[in-house]
Amino acid sequence: MWLVYTVAFTLVVVCSFGVLRFGGQTTIWNVDGIAQHYPILEQFYRILRGTAHQSLFGWSWTLGLGADQMTTFAYYVVGDPFSYLIALFPADRLELGYQLLTILRLYVVGLAFIAFAKQLKLKRGGTLIGTLVYTFGSYSFYSAYHHPFFLLPLIFFPLVCLAIDRIYQGKSFLWLVVITALVLISNVYFAYVLAIGALVFAIMRYLDLKLKGELVRPLPWSLLYFGLTVVMSTLMAAVVLLPNILGMLSSSRSGSAIFASGLKFYPSIYYTHLPNAILNSNGTTYYWLVMGTSGLTFIAMVWTMRHFRRYLMLNVTLLLVAVGLLFPAVAAVMNVMSTPSNRWVLLVHLAFGLAAGHFIDHLHELEPADFKWFMVATAILLALVWVGNGFIFKLPQHHLMTYGLLLGFMIVLAYAIMTGATGLRLKWALLGLVLLNAASTGLGFYSPNYAYASRSELSRGVASHWSKVFFDKADQYLKQTDTSFYRTATTKDYYTLHSAGNNMPMLLGMHQIGSYFSVQNAAVNSFNTQLWNSENTMNNPTRNADERTTMLSLLGVKYLFARQDEINKNRVPYGYQIVRRRNGKAVFRDHPVYSLGNGTGTVLLKNKYALPLAYTQTTQLNASAYRKLSAVDKEQALLSGAQTSQKVSGVKTVTAKRASHTVPYTVSMTSQPITTLTQAINYRLHHNTNRSLSYGITGDKTPAEAEKYAATTNLLKPTLSVTKLLAQNAAVIAKNNQKNTNGLKEMTGDLLGQNAQYQLTINNPNSLKNCELYLEIDGIKAQFPSTSERLGYTATRAKLADVPFSHETKLNTLREINTSPYFDSYFLNVQSGTHKTSIDQLGINNMSDYEPKHHLLINLGYSTKARQTINLSFYKANKLTFKHVKIIAVPFGATYRTKTQKLQKQALKHLTVTNNHVTGTTNQSRASVLTTSIPYSKGWQLTVDGQATAIQKVNTGFIGAKIPAGKHHVKLSYTTPGLLAGKWLSILGWFVLCLAAGWTMWRGLIKRRRPNTGQHAQPIVESETNNEE
Repeated sequence: MWLVYTVAFTLVVVCSFGVLRFGGQTTIWNVDGIAQHYPILEQFYRILRGTAHQSLFGWSWTLGLGADQMTTFAYYVVGDPFSYLIALFPADRLELGYQLLTILRLYVVGLAFIAFAKQLKLKRGGTLIGTLVYTFGSYSFYSAYHHPFFLLPLIFFPLVCLAIDRIYQGKSFLWLVVITALVLISNVYFAYVLAIGALVFAIMRYLDLKLKGELVRPLPWSLLYFGLTVVMSTLMAAVVLLPNILGMLSSSRSGSAIFASGLKFYPSIYYTHLPNAILNSNGTTYYWLVMGTSGLTFIAMVWTMRHFRRYLMLNVTLLLVAVGLLFPAVAAVMNVMSTPSNRWVLLVHLAFGLAAGHFIDHLHELEPADFKWFMVATAILLALVWVGNGFIFKLPQHHLMTYGLLLGFMIVLAYAIMTGATGLRLKWALLGLVLLNAASTGLGFYSPNYAYASRSELSRGVASHWSKVFFDKADQYLKQTDTSFYRTATTKDYYTLHSAGNNMPMLLGMHQIGSYFSVQNAAVNSFNTQLWNSENTMNNPTRNADERTTMLSLLGVKYLFARQDEINKNRVPYGYQIVRRRNGKAVFRDHPVYSLGNGTGTVLLKNKYALPLAYTQTTQLNASAYRKLSAVDKEQALLSGAQTSQKVSGVKTVTAKRASHTVPYTVSMTSQPITTLTQAINYRLHHNTNRSLSYGITGDKTPAEAEKYAATTNLLKPTLSVTKLLAQNAAVIAKNNQKNTNGLKEMTGDLLGQNAQYQLTINNPNSLKNCELYLEIDGIKAQFPSTSERLGYTATRAKLADVPFSHETKLNTLREINTSPYFDSYFLNVQSGTHKTSIDQLGINNMSDYEPKHHLLINLGYSTKARQTINLSFYKANKLTFKHVKIIAVPFGATYRTKTQKLQKQALKHLTVTNNHVTGTTNQSRASVLTTSIPYSKGWQLTVDGQATAIQKVNTGFIGAKIPAGKHHVKLSYTTPGLLAGKWLSILGWFVLCLAAGWTMWRGLIKRRRPNTGQHAQPIVESETNNEE
């Protein structure tokens, strides 16, 4: 069987993955693939080869501000057995290794299903076609092209179900123990999903065997073995599992996600696309619904439903799946009680493969009545697709091919039923169509002939090249000229990837403060949220600290990588100076990288006021006074004293003073809502070019000029509806201006759906010289237009433009609106001079970083010059309201320099930083607070002069402690929390497994030697061992 499967697998892979290879592309996605998966795999390669100078178990300074290496990588590679094979590849062939390991995982997916099908006694034909259906579903292809390690649960789920069935059949439970342990080691998240899937399978399979009278082992004994499995596998996996669980419980995601993104039902577009998603998943997917399967699977499910009682439990499972897909709460529960991500549909593909296998094995039972069911079901599916698509079959080219293949299956089956040819020839014909369907599914994702998405896969050589020249080799200069410990950051748009971050700097050892991982330190996230870092997300809490001067210094950012084309636009934080090499050049020339490069050279900036990794503060901040400060003033206060989680005795307490000042301003609307007849005439001249006299006229006309076109535009005597529209628009604008009299309270749009633009004019611009400027927005509420309102906007624009708005135009407009929902997302653009910031409120369809923004603190940059205006615009939402909008200025000069230089002098002397240790000496005349920018973790232990000393959080998110007066040797040491306990628990678990295996083998040996007396005793560990396979 495996040989035939291997040949079929090779054909499909050549026809699908081969297209990318033929086009000079890889399976490395230009979003998470290059930002996360490839750099993580390359770093993992270095760890395995010993060239990273970094252990897998311990602390790493290359993971953002610093993080535990194992628990950070656990979500990606630690528990993935295939990732370890990357060590077999040469260093210059890692891209090839990345792709081959992806294909290898996919191959093993099929092998796992073959084993499962054998356990359920499917015949050879059913096993082969069921395997192909399971292996080459849309989820498999989507994962292979985007998240290769997401293929692991497809491997483990059939094996877990196989082992569960073995227990019901009276065989050893030890297989389930081993497989479950591997699942727990591989990925905690998918272990949770598979646990629910395994529970459902266990219940359904038990009821199925019970109803058929095929149950060998009584339920109490099965439950006992399931319980033993949970205990033993948890113990065996503890060395990885326990640290990972502790890491996740102390991560930024823990308890922070809004259950189901606050949804009771999905947006309408999800439901309208649901029928089409049964067979298609390429193109835009919503809520991770990657369910597309073969046309044969659809027919097979119809057939099993027709024989409902024979396949009762399989049909009940499919119906439960159908119901579960309708409610966000189900997806949220399956996604660890967070966002409504339907990744759990990976489990459904097992039922798809099983249904297809049963159908193939019973082709000889087909009759004309079955075909009637097939025709009715197909007609219903096509009708639902037609309705969901807006009463039209305007589908992507590949989707039409998919339905063509479905009809191909129907034609073959019709011919077979009419001629009675239900034997081998029919199976070969269906196998050919299944292979064609599988290849077509793969082509549908990334063939340039079917999808634009092929552009999102990187070309060969790009990833490895980018990993070397990410900073235009400015990093190499730093390594040669600065051997101290330092951190770096980049300017906001140094690169503009469509991801929440980038881990490429990890490979270059630049200690960049931003990092992009699924598991991030909750303490670091708290630090960023407390200071209202506008760049904060759960996947990347710090990013580049919004280029805030003090925040960068607090985090020890000594160097900043900036684009060459930005350096003369006043976008440099205070205290950063251009680094010039010995030849006097400041620019590191651009090293072009196809499709990823930023097209400009790099300039290196050095911060004279960056604080050291560890220093002492002789004062601590008054806690209650600190809590009352604004986010800006909290940031500045951390230069005056340490903010401690527990009051430190013997250290002076100070009350931080306010360092910022609020700047008065006035609000004006800079856009031109249509409120006058002149504007209406100009609008028609621009939007109705069918009138001969107005054709080709550009530019707005003055009132006198516009009057000449009044007759041409049919506005010589405007209709009542036009007059009413202008008056209503004027009323909206007047009401908005009234609300914004004492500061910006509301941003709105007019009756045409055109959002207004605003300008904040500063009353005393000279007061902002030598200041960092912030826009503080609090109490944000967004209002979005409904479908009917968006349709109304279009109708109103047509009315004002004097163009027809027919029923056909209305229907087409409605189709466009329904296919482009806003998902409660919006953009807010803020600009002051050359400093531009775009705030993206991610929508409820974002499954990773959705968090509603209730407040914002936007850094508009430092400048030595006066700034008079701030311009704001917004999109998607039709109204934004605010509790308050403040312009805040923070002066930078002697005070800032004095404070930072004082703290620099109080740095730990003889500072040594290694992977798991930080050492140095202090010499203060009085007790002080050890203050660091080392992310807080219970894995850090402190000794002062060899004596263990308690640590606490300082500055919300970092390691700190009390240091007595006098000269002391300070040593911080790190061990992964839970690793030692997990190691001993794993040793215990594997020891118990060995004992159980030895007992099982001994019992089996005794039974084989003992004559069969007909008595069946129930052993403790093993039952019916003579049935072992």
